[in-house]
Amino acid sequence: MDLLFLKIQGQRQCRRQQEARASEDAAHMELLFLLYAAAALVYVGDDEYNFYGGNKMQEMHRRRKDLEKDIFVPLGSSFIRRSYRMSKESFYRLHSILQPQLEQHFFPKQGGKRCHKKNPYLIKTETRLSVAIRIFAGGSPYDVMLTHGISFTSIFTSLWGVVECINKCTELAFQFPTQDEQKKIAKGFQNRSFAGFDCVVGAIDGILIWTKKPSLNECRQMKCGESQFKCTRKDKFGLNMQAICDHDLKFLWVDLNWPGVASDFMAWCTSSLCQDLENNTESNILLPGMTLVGDSAYVKASHMAVPVKGGELDGFSDAYNFYQSQLRITIERAFGVLVHRWSILRAPLLFPIAKVPPLVVCLCRLHNFCIDDDKNQHSEQSSPEMNAEDVANIQRHIRHSNHENRRHQRRDHGIVRFDIDANPVSLLDGGSHFTDCTHQIPTQNECAMDRMLKRVEDMGLTRPVVHDRRNI
Repeated sequence: MDLLFLKIQGQRQCRRQQEARASEDAAHMELLFLLYAAAALVYVGDDEYNFYGGNKMQEMHRRRKDLEKDIFVPLGSSFIRRSYRMSKESFYRLHSILQPQLEQHFFPKQGGKRCHKKNPYLIKTETRLSVAIRIFAGGSPYDVMLTHGISFTSIFTSLWGVVECINKCTELAFQFPTQDEQKKIAKGFQNRSFAGFDCVVGAIDGILIWTKKPSLNECRQMKCGESQFKCTRKDKFGLNMQAICDHDLKFLWVDLNWPGVASDFMAWCTSSLCQDLENNTESNILLPGMTLVGDSAYVKASHMAVPVKGGELDGFSDAYNFYQSQLRITIERAFGVLVHRWSILRAPLLFPIAKVPPLVVCLCRLHNFCIDDDKNQHSEQSSPEMNAEDVANIQRHIRHSNHENRRHQRRDHGIVRFDIDANPVSLLDGGSHFTDCTHQIPTQNECAMDRMLKRVEDMGLTRPVVHDRRNI
């Protein structure tokens, strides 16, 4: 009995000691929590930092960066143009155009009872536009977070808000040229044509907008299979964008309504513009005698001039194909400038498929703005003349390019070759991307394409020949 009593007493004593230790630990935890809360309140009191984030227990301190003082001044004028694809003056001019839409989108209630412009947590519209342009130019969202002092979520809130505002802005909207403007465009194409074609008002072609593979949920919503978005020729997923540009590489019309598997001909002939041009006598869109130029993916029509198809072409038909390609290649140049200016297009777009068309239309509108702004800035400046060193460098690169072309030349490859003066003498002969337009019957009436062929024959033009020199 004594042993049992001592054992029970020992267990009670151990239990009391454990309860005392637990009480001390709880007191220590409460004290640490109070110290942590006090330190957090002192830290938040610093005016340099602002609280932003979704979960209040996981907020981060961010200091808003001033666009002019913290970004533009350290970059300098040269690197501002490289980073934003436009000068600082052009950026602020673009912001002044978009400011009404930006303020309406990001401050719909004007901050309630308080003036939203006095809010210390404000992300200014200039910063929103700067964030979007840096993403368009290929910047990483993580780097943009650091340079602008905003959260990751605010990056994409700014991006899609700016896209919506640009697409709503009437001043940046696409407008098919009026008849007076078509005369100026035709004159611009004529100045770039060795054959003097004076009836071209636009060059048309399609480009694959590279995207990620769409999810099954997206395909169900669009009632379209995953395979429909894959272009087998390029082995990429994407959308088929049809576009028309003028002689200055500005886009006059853009359409993204078909997945990547669709042909250029199908995407074009089902567009509203093509239907209107087919009824041009009623709509009066094109001036009489004017035409668009395209590659072999399209068909001859009253409003379309395409290359002459066939394996063995006579001299004049072959010459026409060459001089017609001088003008239709303008749209290829426009696509190249668009993709290199907005480097986000050089990799697959990782956004939902439904958001890709408004994003690409926004980029095309900004492309036109940059061209117009550069033209206005340099209208009074003449292009500098090349010195002897520049000419020698160009000729050296031409000799190297022609040497590589002769090594790898094949008849089915459209290789661009140049003469010693850097004039192209063998342009891209491709364009037959798809075969679903072979059954189409071209127009039988005389059209601009027939007059272009007749002009080549009347002038006795032939395709330029590259002299086979050993030193070229």
